[in-house]
Amino acid sequence: MATGFGHKDMSFLAHIGELRGHLVRSFLAVIVTSIAVAIFWDELVDYVIMAPLKSTFPTFDWFNAFGEFTGYGKIYTSSFDISNDLTNLNPSGQITSQFFAVMVCGVIIAIPYIIYEIWRFVKPALKETERKYASATIAAVTFFFILGVLFSYFLLLPLCTQFLFTYDPFGVGNTWTLPSYIDLFVQLLLSMGVMFLMPVFVYFLTSIGILTPMFLKTYRKHAFIVVLVIAAAITPNDVYSMVLVTIPLWILYEFSIIVSNRVFTNQLKSQPNEIVKK
Repeated sequence: MATGFGHKDMSFLAHIGELRGHLVRSFLAVIVTSIAVAIFWDELVDYVIMAPLKSTFPTFDWFNAFGEFTGYGKIYTSSFDISNDLTNLNPSGQITSQFFAVMVCGVIIAIPYIIYEIWRFVKPALKETERKYASATIAAVTFFFILGVLFSYFLLLPLCTQFLFTYDPFGVGNTWTLPSYIDLFVQLLLSMGVMFLMPVFVYFLTSIGILTPMFLKTYRKHAFIVVLVIAAAITPNDVYSMVLVTIPLWILYEFSIIVSNRVFTNQLKSQPNEIVKK
C-alpha cells in the first residue's frame, strides 16, 4: 500500500527524483507546444491575439444581435481596430512580448498533458477507489481551466479593452503599448483559467476533510468580499471589468457549494460500510 507520493519503500530523494522527471516532461511538453505556436505565429497574431481588439470579433456581433433582439438596437455601431493604435516604446518590447505570448499559449495548449503528469505523480499515494476517478479528474481540471480561458478570451478581454480604450472623459485620447496589452492578454486568460478551477479545489478539499458545505454556506458573505478582492486584483482596475469577473466567480462559488455538499453526503453514506469492514 502506498503511503506517500510513491511506494512506501521509496526514500525522500527518490520522491524528489520522480517529481523532477514529471516536471521535466511537463516542461518539454510546453517547449514542443510553444514551438508549434511559433511556427504558426502569423495566424496566431491575426486570428487570436489581436482579434479581440477589432470590431469584427464575434463577441461584438453577439452583443449587437442581442441588442437588436431586445429592441435596443446595435450596441457597437462604429467599426474599430485598436491593434492599429498600439505602439512600442521599448527596444526589446516586441521580442519579449512575442516570447511571452508564445510561451503562455504553449502552456494553455499543454495543460491537459501537464495535469496528466501531476496525476501520475500523486496516483501512488491514492487508494484504489480514488484512482478510478483519474480520467474524470483530468477531464474536470482541463474543462474548467479551458472554460475560464474561453470566458476571458471571448467576453472579458474584448469588452474590457474596447471600454477602456474608448473611455476618454478628458478628451485626450488613449495610447496603449504593445507590452501592456500582451500583459493584459496573459493576465486575464491565465488568471481566469486558474480561478475557474474553484469547484475542483473545493471537491479535493472536501474529499480530504478540510472543507465542508456548512463552512462554505456560513461564510458566504465573507467569500463574496474575497471574490471582490480577487476580481479587483486580476482585472485592469476598473469597475466595469470587476463586475464582469465577479459574476462568474460568484456563480462558481455557489456551484462549489453544491459540489462540496454532494461529496460530503457521499462520505456520510459510505461511513457505515467502512465501519463494517473494520
